[in-house]
Amino acid sequence: MARAVADGDAATIRQLLDSSEVDPLTVGRDATNWLVIAVAARQKGALDTLLERGALGGPKGKIAGQALYAATLLDDPYWLKRLHAAGADLNNYGGGKLLLEVAVDTRNRETLDFYLEHGADLNMRSNVGGSVALSTAQARRFDLVNEFLDRGASPWVMDSIGSTLGSTAERAGKVPAWDHRSPMNQERLLLLERLHAIGFPNPAPTADEGHALREAGKWPPPNVPGKAPRPGAP
Repeated sequence: MARAVADGDAATIRQLLDSSEVDPLTVGRDATNWLVIAVAARQKGALDTLLERGALGGPKGKIAGQALYAATLLDDPYWLKRLHAAGADLNNYGGGKLLLEVAVDTRNRETLDFYLEHGADLNMRSNVGGSVALSTAQARRFDLVNEFLDRGASPWVMDSIGSTLGSTAERAGKVPAWDHRSPMNQERLLLLERLHAIGFPNPAPTADEGHALREAGKWPPPNVPGKAPRPGAP
């Protein structure tokens, strides 16, 4: 079956699946499934045949997540679009990460835009309890963090170790190699300005302080806005 999928032999795939010799939802030890093989081999006919025979499983299941992960890594958006059109939910995990984080990591703007324009949840929790905005801040892509805030990402996200957007932005500015004259530093300063304007603590809480605030039910602080608009925005 694996050879038929990799070779794009749709007739053999149909024969094996229709005869019940092969389970369309088979998953290997490394989470590889038939859809992942078809995507990796860039076999459109095999992918279509598998989807027609129910190989996707649940729209937010592990099979769908791993297939979307494989598709997200490719430069050609066809594979991502095809899986989504078949019902695969973009709000999922694959490759051990939140799929939206994977889209950011590719640095492929077309891929990221597809996620953002097709219902990706900016506040979905990552595997470490944060969000795509926080992991993007930790990668020092403050331009994207500001864009995510524009699109409704929560400014109050805190991950399992107590990191926040505020503490991450502050730490970046203290790195000796950080270029304070760069456009990215301007984005970092803009992020801090947006946070402070809605009552974000200045300085931001440390990880230990953040844990204590969360345990005491004081994070986010009471009666604060849920969004952080740009200065001067209506």
